[in-house]
Amino acid sequence: MKKTRTSYALGTPLVAVALVLLGSGVGGVQAGEVWVANMKGANVQVIDTDSLATIATIPTGKGAHNVTISPDGNLAFVANVGDGTVSIIDADAKKMLGTVPSGSKAHDVAISPDGKLAVSCNVGSGDITFIDVGAKKAVHTMPTGAKAITAAFSSDGNILYVANAGDANISVVDVKSRRITGTLPGAKGAMALRPTKGWRVAWLTAPADNALLLIDPVNGSVVDSIDTPGEPHGIVFSPDGERAYLVQRKANQLAMIDTATRQITKTVPIGKRPDMIAISSDGSTLYVASRDEDRLLVISAADLSLKGSVATDKEPHGVAYRD
Repeated sequence: MKKTRTSYALGTPLVAVALVLLGSGVGGVQAGEVWVANMKGANVQVIDTDSLATIATIPTGKGAHNVTISPDGNLAFVANVGDGTVSIIDADAKKMLGTVPSGSKAHDVAISPDGKLAVSCNVGSGDITFIDVGAKKAVHTMPTGAKAITAAFSSDGNILYVANAGDANISVVDVKSRRITGTLPGAKGAMALRPTKGWRVAWLTAPADNALLLIDPVNGSVVDSIDTPGEPHGIVFSPDGERAYLVQRKANQLAMIDTATRQITKTVPIGKRPDMIAISSDGSTLYVASRDEDRLLVISAADLSLKGSVATDKEPHGVAYRD
């Protein structure tokens, strides 16, 4: 994780030390980072959340599509849809550690809760690739379904749920045996699969139906459907789970959803072809890639007002937040 290191001379008054520590972020609020994958730029851009300055631009493979931060914050994984690879990056040093081949058109990467296993979802070949994180090596590839597009691990890491956008279903994969043990309903063109806390319900974007599907992962039933016109795409939950924030890509719109009532409570127009979305760890700020503007939009999570924007490289898509 990022750390602030502050030194001071022996004998410095305690009040002065306290002021220095607070000013440097120790014991107070410390700036985070937003990582943005730029598809045509073939890189990932790291932006400081306080200054909104770009602090690093790291070359990746072709078509840098989605970026995922490991649970401990030490590594970043970039799925490169243009050349079927996954870039593994030291998030502190901002340096490439390795490139791992995957299936065709690597679209997204899921990381196990213990950070030891990464899985690339390969939309071109309809399969997933297991990556040993420590060895930085692909260890197994298996088919799941047409357009395997995104995945999520269960809380204990024993099960992987893979959304197959072409087959409109979700493959339930036993991680240890690497076998499909079940199939849940899904959606044509699904782009995001996000579980609520404790995996009670999985929220799946269904752009072909202009809806959000809420799926019970135990019995496979669709417990609810929320009308979300304009091609629902990226989605995140607030840290307390009380709100969801949804990008409606074709409508150039952002929606706030009350997760208890499952009602849209507010919408605002944003960007041109907005894509994926991330949220700060304190839940105060949203970050949305505006693909056709080559910008990252910075938005208040409280009222969806625009707080600022940052120029990116060409065609920003995936976004991730790191403390």
